[in-house]
Amino acid sequence: MRAVIVALGLLVLGCPRGPASEGALRVVQAEQVIAAPAAGRVVIDVRPAEAFAAGHVPGAVHLDVKALRAEVDGVAEQLAPRASVAAVLGALGVDPGDEVIVVDEGSTPAAARVVWTLLYFGHPPARVRMLDGGWAAWVAAKGPESAAAAEVVASEGSAVGEARPELRVDAAWVRAHLGDPQVLLVDVRSDEEWSAGRIPGAQHVEWKRARGADGRLLAEPGLRELYARALASPTVAVYCKSGMRASLTWLVLATLGHPDVRVYDGSWNEWGARAELPQER
Repeated sequence: MRAVIVALGLLVLGCPRGPASEGALRVVQAEQVIAAPAAGRVVIDVRPAEAFAAGHVPGAVHLDVKALRAEVDGVAEQLAPRASVAAVLGALGVDPGDEVIVVDEGSTPAAARVVWTLLYFGHPPARVRMLDGGWAAWVAAKGPESAAAAEVVASEGSAVGEARPELRVDAAWVRAHLGDPQVLLVDVRSDEEWSAGRIPGAQHVEWKRARGADGRLLAEPGLRELYARALASPTVAVYCKSGMRASLTWLVLATLGHPDVRVYDGSWNEWGARAELPQER
């Protein structure tokens, strides 16, 4: 990324308000970003285009998260193929080693999905974060604002690195691990969706419970209590309807230091449509 954006520097390693598992952190606070010296960093804003145009972090670039998703093998809203993701990120000026901050209205599934996508396609784990509380937190912290479009120089090489397939599972993997005491499935959909049908043995923790009324993630003690069972499980696979909401729960568990948390990308879009896959109600 050639545009001059807000730098994080070493401050990304701290998170005084929320979870603080060093080395696994996936969030950063607005105050930390504001206090950091300016440098070339990428801020990706995933809010609606109209909101972005009205004001954003100076130098930020806009992304519609739909551009990173595609129908794959008849299942809607999946992770788009590598070449498609590379083209989208390259057009934003993202290079594999860039510091990246993702901003939405708050701490949202869309912002987390971009973080997960970048990490899945090999972005260095220490160099991509979600802004906790998003734009609302930025404004509340009196961060600088701009309505000017950034001058973006497209990436000259590949905008993605080596894939990390351990961050993602498919239906075959989930089916093979049903009843496995080492694996916990976490369903983050609404109560109504959960009641209508779910993967056998899954634990239900709606994704919204990880956030406070201010749109930020809960402080670490609250998150650890909420996800106590998941944090005690060796492997966790998170699902929702399409993998979007699951991405936020994945981000929270990763930030809390869980060593093996994955997203079932097909989620209920796939599982619920396949008659041969077991369901419970």
